[in-house]
Amino acid sequence: MKKIFLLSVIAASTLLFSCKSKDKDKGSVDSSVSVTSSTSVTPAASEGSTSPANEPKSYTVTFSPDSALLGKSKEVGIKLISGTATELADPDGKAQGMELSFKISVTNKNKIGGNSIGVAPSEFRLVLDNNNSISQFNGSYVSVEPESTKESETITYRLPAGSKPKTLNLFNDETRSSVSVLLK
Repeated sequence: MKKIFLLSVIAASTLLFSCKSKDKDKGSVDSSVSVTSSTSVTPAASEGSTSPANEPKSYTVTFSPDSALLGKSKEVGIKLISGTATELADPDGKAQGMELSFKISVTNKNKIGGNSIGVAPSEFRLVLDNNNSISQFNGSYVSVEPESTKESETITYRLPAGSKPKTLNLFNDETRSSVSVLLK
């Protein structure tokens, strides 16, 4: 019994010391890795201060006028919140078009006890400089309770290559309003 106990203690201590020496080796490897990674992070930080050559062009999107009243009784107020436009390109640098994104703020001018209203950005049309109209790529329906205001999620349009936005046509309850789209 003493022999078995003595052999198990020796085996356990051998196993323990063999694991410790490997951990020390791993620690020294980890140290060199952290030194290497901190060295490589420093040049990357200095490169971030200069703009890379392949950064896509971005524009600020503004609307003129930036608000419109819609609805048969002018009960829907829509304010267009400035957004961004980014030129899209493939890895070879060939132009693939532009992605235009913005938000709207919808105000229900009905009195309390009146009807809630809904605005569907899928009904909006973006007129391009070549007089083609396109519908949204992404965006969701906005429902607003009486005498309140709600902001939409981001509304996105994908423009074909070589085209620029000209006018955004807003539609609601068989009424229409047009606003100019400007890229800066």
